Amino acid sequence: MRKCVSALVLIAAALPTIPASAADTLAPELQPFAFLAGACWRASFPGGQMTNTHCFSPILNGHFLRDRHIVNNAPDPYRGETLYRWDPAARNIRWDYYSSDGMLMSGSAAGTDGGISFEISAVSPAGAASIAERISWRRDGADAYVVTTSVRENGAWRPRPGAMHFQRVGPAPAD
Repeated sequence: MRKCVSALVLIAAALPTIPASAADTLAPELQPFAFLAGACWRASFPGGQMTNTHCFSPILNGHFLRDRHIVNNAPDPYRGETLYRWDPAARNIRWDYYSSDGMLMSGSAAGTDGGISFEISAVSPAGAASIAERISWRRDGADAYVVTTSVRENGAWRPRPGAMHFQRVGPAPAD
């Protein structure tokens, strides 16, 4: 019996370990993003000519979440990268977005009952005035989410037309 147990221990030690899911590696403060972690998601723009694909990967021991995206079939190749992080001083999730055209956006994010809400300040590459936006990512089942946007105009929040429906398309590529 001891030989069998010893043999099983040796066999178990030789087996590869199964990595934790990407969601399990995220810091507790970033758990509102857990459903996105480790996967790529795609949506079509109105008209169906262009698509937007986001791939989410926990990085640096799950203290940050990287979101790389690409707009396919755009007139110029357009890419962006967002880093999400916990800000202990502000006690919220902060993020910074950098794009291939030089735009920088920053803001905060918070978990909601059905997804994530974002507050945004956008700065154009030309340094024009910032634009105040609110964006909501609402889960739509296990493998989809819907993005809606509102913009502040004349002191009031107004919804932008055209929600985008993102569908899970596969795992995020390894770095």
